Amino acid sequence: MYCPRCGIEFREGFSKCSDCNIDLVSDPPSFEQETIEWRDMVTIKIIDDQSFLMVAKSIIESAEIPFFTKNEGVQELFGFGRVGTGFNIAAGPIEIQVPKEYAEEALTLLESAEQDDKNA
Repeated sequence: MYCPRCGIEFREGFSKCSDCNIDLVSDPPSFEQETIEWRDMVTIKIIDDQSFLMVAKSIIESAEIPFFTKNEGVQELFGFGRVGTGFNIAAGPIEIQVPKEYAEEALTLLESAEQDDKNA
């Protein structure tokens, strides 16, 4: 038995998904996989301030602009982590990258947020 929404498989005897609270079906659902394409990504911002990184990611997500944060996941893996500089010296600073066609829009949004922060 399978949940038609989340796809979790249940043992015989169950009739509802414990997470989705909907009736189970006998066949597994088929989910369409989203195709991810490599695009020409450009760095629009180099960030060493962890709090601004969270703000920047939120702004870009809200604008529904696809992005990637280069070096974010490896900051704590080498040496002493982010001691002193705000980023790991071995990994380098965190770079926000967007597809080339979104670069101008994303950069404008981030610069506007930085200006608002300075004026506050």
